[in-house]
Amino acid sequence: MESFTTRRRIRMSDADVYGNVHNLSMIRYAEDTAVELAWALQEEHGVRSYWGVADLQASFTMPLPWTTAEVVLSLQAEKVGRASLTLLTRITSEHGTHATVRSRVIRFDSTGNRAAITPEERAQYSRYLTPDGQSAGKILAQSRT
Repeated sequence: MESFTTRRRIRMSDADVYGNVHNLSMIRYAEDTAVELAWALQEEHGVRSYWGVADLQASFTMPLPWTTAEVVLSLQAEKVGRASLTLLTRITSEHGTHATVRSRVIRFDSTGNRAAITPEERAQYSRYLTPDGQSAGKILAQSRT
């Protein structure tokens, strides 16, 4: 099992009036990580996909001060379905885990119609499956404690 990992520098504009990164900014970080994974797979393997978000859940565990230099975003796939992926992204810094975001994305073809994941795509996304069949629901619950 692998994690797709990237880093993000925090901008002052990501912060709320209390000096913490706004929850919506953290959700955007998770969405951007999924896009970066799609780009990386396209460059590495020629996997070209179009995705739309169908569902999103987030658990925020600790404030993220905007003065933190950067965050680490680790993405794993909870499930690779026929035409959808369930992705789990953890947002961490030197202070600990700040949020866990679970999103289900649907695959579309270039005309905007729902399309099945190809066997090549399935193989690439399966590299990132969570360990031991652990569901994102369990991981989200663990992140709250």
